[in-house]
Amino acid sequence: MFSISHKLSRYTAASVHLALSVVFFSALVTTVSFIWYPNPFFSASGGWQGLRLVAAVDLVLGPLITLVIFNPKKSSRELRIDIGLVILVQMGALVWGVKAVYEQRPVAVVFLDTSFYTVPASAISSQGIDLDDLDVFGEQRPVYVYARRPESATEQERFKREVEVERIPPHEQVWLYQNLAEHFEQASRSSLDINEIMSSNLEMKSKIEQVLARSQAKIGDMVFLALTSRYRNVILIFDKNGELMGTVSAPYKSGEV
Repeated sequence: MFSISHKLSRYTAASVHLALSVVFFSALVTTVSFIWYPNPFFSASGGWQGLRLVAAVDLVLGPLITLVIFNPKKSSRELRIDIGLVILVQMGALVWGVKAVYEQRPVAVVFLDTSFYTVPASAISSQGIDLDDLDVFGEQRPVYVYARRPESATEQERFKREVEVERIPPHEQVWLYQNLAEHFEQASRSSLDINEIMSSNLEMKSKIEQVLARSQAKIGDMVFLALTSRYRNVILIFDKNGELMGTVSAPYKSGEV
């Protein structure tokens, strides 16, 4: 059992708790922003929004409860029980929050019709599909794939059933996924009018020009495809061979921060 000094004031105890919470939260931020939600998905697909929820628990709730209940006049046994309960409550809330962020991490970026769409891990696993099945399209996460449209009457019936009965959106129907490289020429036909976008948004223009400069390329050398995501849309910049060269995020969608 851990030992708690009676020499600590409630403010010192809360400060120690906060310092430990900051260490944990810093490690979590690194994991979320570089592994679970790599750029541009941290802001586009909810990584930042999920972390704010975890921060409220880790950096506010836990230390605040410690500040309220810690009393150096209590016996060592009472202090251990109090702190143990605080840790239990905080860890329970953290596990729930981190689990939610983890399950919503994007594991696939699917091109359907004219745009890419992000697909969270939960959307795949809820269909009883192992996430490792996506390795056939690439081991990096999220993996970029192409979703074909159903062709035969049987496929169209299955597609309709999954949309209307099982509530699985078209871009989340894994059985339609195909290798993006094999269909990139088809996808490139939906390239955006980037000159129009650049003329109406100077901030995005600057970021697009930075990507072009890094790639030592001109606008005509690239394919600009839209990514529709939960919190903000993104422009994915590919070269003519289908290699992703950079991304540029659009402003947050109305009402989302």
